Amino acid sequence: MVINPVGHSTWNESDRALYKRFLPSDVHVDVVSLPRGPTTVETAEAYREAAALVVERGRELFSGYDGTIVNCFLDPGVEELRYETKSVVIGAGEASLTLAKLYGHPIYIITVGAEEETLNLMWERVVKLGFEKIVADIVGVPFGVMDIDRDRERTLSLLFNAAKSVTSKRSGEKVTIVLGCTGFGGIAEELQNLVKMPVVDPVKASALLMVSLLRLLLKD
Repeated sequence: MVINPVGHSTWNESDRALYKRFLPSDVHVDVVSLPRGPTTVETAEAYREAAALVVERGRELFSGYDGTIVNCFLDPGVEELRYETKSVVIGAGEASLTLAKLYGHPIYIITVGAEEETLNLMWERVVKLGFEKIVADIVGVPFGVMDIDRDRERTLSLLFNAAKSVTSKRSGEKVTIVLGCTGFGGIAEELQNLVKMPVVDPVKASALLMVSLLRLLLKD
């Protein structure tokens, strides 16, 4: 089960298609959203509201699934839901940073930057996960979550400019770029081809980590 921590179903079908693209064909995936809640998770208030509602929604539905992904880089409600259900629960931010660490390069997170609060929340999450020593910076691009799909060409261009700015600071040193919003799902491969550096897709990272965990834990 994938939980979109927002109070609308706008992205449910497109997200399901994206997760199916990254999952083995024999893995069933459902995407659900919240019956109520924020439009996006970009402020501290929205984060708190979403976290409580994710736990509520996940508690209701988790028993029908082998695992749960919270489809937001800020991971609202992940630890609480994991504790309450004693089941496999991962967040997109947690999955992305866990896999990015294995590259062994400094990590730069590029995310939506319309709200300064979003960057602060992300730094808090990075510290809570213990990645503050390897995350060199968090860079915000000048639009919000709802703007991502309005013009994908512009989105890719802004991400590319942000990535170029990051790589130019390191004087040719290898870095790992992590896309810090699940709304950027599906765009990492294109960006990686442009910047010639590893780019972690939060949706793909979540899907791959979930499958790996389930294969370790579940019998055939």
